[in-house]
Amino acid sequence: MRTLVIGSSGQLGQDLMRALGDEAVGLTHADIDVTDGVGVSRVLREQQPDWVINTAAFHRVDDCELNPALAFAVNATGAANVARAAAETSAGVVFYSTDYVFGGDGRARHDPHTESSLPDPYNVYGISKLAGERMVMNANPRHLVIRSAGLYGTATSRKGWTFPELMVSKGRGDGRVKVVTDQALSPTYTLDLAETTRVLMERDAHGLFHLTNEGECSWFEFAQATFDIAGIAVNMEPTATVIGERRARRPPYSALASESLAATGVAPLRPWREALEHYLHAKGLIETP
Repeated sequence: MRTLVIGSSGQLGQDLMRALGDEAVGLTHADIDVTDGVGVSRVLREQQPDWVINTAAFHRVDDCELNPALAFAVNATGAANVARAAAETSAGVVFYSTDYVFGGDGRARHDPHTESSLPDPYNVYGISKLAGERMVMNANPRHLVIRSAGLYGTATSRKGWTFPELMVSKGRGDGRVKVVTDQALSPTYTLDLAETTRVLMERDAHGLFHLTNEGECSWFEFAQATFDIAGIAVNMEPTATVIGERRARRPPYSALASESLAATGVAPLRPWREALEHYLHAKGLIETP
């Protein structure tokens, strides 16, 4: 199964390359620009893949509010360019979307969004990714559109940290952190996301899937679990989201669950706390007595 991974140097891209092994061909932005439709078609004709995984995204959520044209060029038009070029070579396409296609006002905790839930994005990033989903589905019948959330991975993200890494750093350095309690999500370990993506591709699955580690938590609970597992004593201060503090509005409840995965016979991702413990061990972030 020859697979092209667009964005192979990113956090998710690196775990995908590990999960896919020797048959994966990694492409960085220097190799392919998804906004260049002609260039994308040329690369895919040269490579003749069985699958193309597109992790390219403009995902700086607040910056998307300032530059919606770029957000749509990458997250929507760029996604369509890749999907269309893949279809021209009879390849399947994987497109990663986001929990930010949902809003969640008034939705009760433990009532996660499924694939049949109606999207209601709050910000430009979510709107652009939702547009990308629709365009990919229209451009290539062999599509896997995968929504995930709260990614953290073996490779440190381009921000220079993952959320658990940041919490460990602040906990050890400052001894106190302030984290919001009124935003809930389903945090996801990219190692697990990459492995399940591989399995779905091997089964030639297609359609829309929610892939997150099982369960949900607030960012406060995510931080609290990180400190508990890492063995760090921290003074935690719960706080509420201040509307207008950031340019982009964040959804208060964007936890995801899958109705589609069971039909494929593919196992769900492990619970989020179990995945977090594996990650913290792998990164060497757990205190030793």
